[in-house]
Amino acid sequence: MMKRYFKQTWQLLRQNKTFSTLYLAGTAIPVALTMVVVMYYHIRISPVYPELHRDNLYELKSVGNFFPNGGMRGGACSLQMIREWFYPLQSAEAVTAIYYYRLPPYAIQLPDGESELMVKCQATDPAFFKVFDFRFVDGGPFTETDFQSRRCSAVLAASTARRLFGTEQAAGRHFTMNYRDYVVAGVVRDASTLTPLSFGQVYQPYTCLPDYDQLDQQTGSLTGPFTTCFRTTDKQQARRMLADINELVRKYNLAHAAEGDSIELGGPMPAWKRNLKMGNGEVDVQEIALLWGGLVLLFLLVPALNLSGMIANRMESRRAEMGICKAFGAGQGYLLRQVIRENLLLTLAGGTLGLLLSWSVLTLGSKWVLNMFDPYRTLQVDGVDIVFTPSMLFSPRIFICAFLFCVVLNIVSALLPAWRTLRKPIVESLNQKR
Repeated sequence: MMKRYFKQTWQLLRQNKTFSTLYLAGTAIPVALTMVVVMYYHIRISPVYPELHRDNLYELKSVGNFFPNGGMRGGACSLQMIREWFYPLQSAEAVTAIYYYRLPPYAIQLPDGESELMVKCQATDPAFFKVFDFRFVDGGPFTETDFQSRRCSAVLAASTARRLFGTEQAAGRHFTMNYRDYVVAGVVRDASTLTPLSFGQVYQPYTCLPDYDQLDQQTGSLTGPFTTCFRTTDKQQARRMLADINELVRKYNLAHAAEGDSIELGGPMPAWKRNLKMGNGEVDVQEIALLWGGLVLLFLLVPALNLSGMIANRMESRRAEMGICKAFGAGQGYLLRQVIRENLLLTLAGGTLGLLLSWSVLTLGSKWVLNMFDPYRTLQVDGVDIVFTPSMLFSPRIFICAFLFCVVLNIVSALLPAWRTLRKPIVESLNQKR
C-alpha cells in the first residue's frame, strides 16, 4: 500500500515539476526557519553535554545586599557566603563555585619559547566535575588536596591538549600558563561555547587565581565574584534545597534586622530557565514563549495559506480524475485520505529538506544565527569556533517537532481545498474541462 502511494507521489512530482518545486520550497523554508528557532532553544534549555542534568541544575549569581542608609551592593556570591552557606548544604547533591567575572584570556607558552596560545580559563573547585557531566578521555579532575594546597593543577579540553602535546593522553604532563608551571590532572571532551556556564579550554582551581588572597581574606560581605551551581537528584530534593537556602536568608535578615542590613537572592534559578535570558534580571518564561511561539505560528500560517492556494488550483485540475474515481465507487472519505496522504508525503519530503537546511544554516551560518539571538556575544569567545555537537543538532524531541510540524502544515494546507473539491457532484466533475 505504502509502495503504491510513493509511486503515485513520485509520478505527481515528475508530471508537475513547477508545482512540486514550489511545494517543496514552500514547505522546506518555513520548516528550516522554525527548526532554527526550535534547535536554538533546545541547545539553551535541554540536556546537552556537559550539562546533561539541566532539570536538576540550579544557578545563583545574583545577590543584593541592602544597608540601613538606603545603599545597596549587588553582585554574585562571595567566598564567605559560599563557605558558610552553600558548601555545607546537606540538601544538595553537589555544590560548586565558579569565578563569575570574566577572566582575561590566559596565555599558554608553547614549547618553541616564542609563541603563545590564548585560552579561555575557568576557575572553579573539584566539585565542578560532579555538578557537570564531563567525560574524561585521560586522567581525572584536580583533587581536593590540589585545591587546598593551591597546587597549579589543571584539566584541559581535548582540543587544547592536542594543540599543546599532539595527543589527548596528556595526564601528568607539564605546561606553562601565564609564566607559571602547571601539571595536567586530566583531559575532558570539549564543551561548546553554547554552554557558557561549563565551557572552558583550561579548568584550574580558583585558589590559584592571582587575587585569591584578597578574596580569601574578604569578610563581612556576602557579595563577590562567584557563581554558585547546585545539583540535585530530583525535584523533591531541589525543593528541600531551596527551602534550606530561603531559611538561611530569613535567619540572616532576622539577625541583622536591628542594623537595617538585609540580603535578597536572585535564585537559585533552574539553569535552563536562566539560559533563556542573559543577565541577572527576572526571566518571564511566558513572555518568551508567547514571542517565539507567535513567530513559529507565523511561520506555519503564511506557508499554509500559500500551499492551500496552490493545492486548491491543483485540485481543480484533478476534478475529472476524482469524478472518474467516484463513478467507479470510490467514496469521498477514501479520496480525501488519498489526497492528504499524497500531500503528506510531499510535506515530509519538504520537511526533511527543511531540516537539512536548518542544520546547514546552524553549522555554516552559526555566527549570523547567534548574532540574531545573542546580540551581546555572550555565547561567543574570540578565537574559538562555535561547535554544534550531534546531540545539539539532533534529538528525538527535534525529530518529533519536525514531524508534527509537517503533519500540521499538511492538514492545514490540504484539508480544506481537497474537501471542497470532492464535494462537487460526479457529473460536474466529469464535465470539468482540463
